[in-house]
Amino acid sequence: MGKALDLYDEQEFNACLQCAICTGSCPTARVIEGYNPREIILRYIMYGEQEEVLNSTMIWHCTTCHTCQERCPHSIRICGLLTHIMNLAAKRGNVPETLKSGIKLMIETGWSIQATQRSDRIREELGLNRLEKPNTDEIRRIFSEAGLDTILELE
Repeated sequence: MGKALDLYDEQEFNACLQCAICTGSCPTARVIEGYNPREIILRYIMYGEQEEVLNSTMIWHCTTCHTCQERCPHSIRICGLLTHIMNLAAKRGNVPETLKSGIKLMIETGWSIQATQRSDRIREELGLNRLEKPNTDEIRRIFSEAGLDTILELE
């Protein structure tokens, strides 16, 4: 299952089956129909549906806001478990295109959001210096060491 998922025993997840405070508290579950953090974890850990969960696009809706974790009366680190599941899915190539393009933009420009001429103009109007391009070699090295170059098939 993986180290992060082995931190809990079945008894703890039996209590989780009856609770659902995490899903009731989740801001994402309020706006994304069918998103249920508790169900994702239980399907992966208790119901043996690892393949289905790791191939799901639903796992990527978690914003890691930690609301579920803060509200959990059983002290289950839900965000950590969901992040671990997302990491396992990414290693298999299940990464949303929007995330891939954001990572590629960061490697190419050093920014997660493209700077525009408008932002340069506004910075100038505010008396701020122009943004200098970050060292993308270092960003590329960090991503490579994390294995993202292989996962995302980066050049």
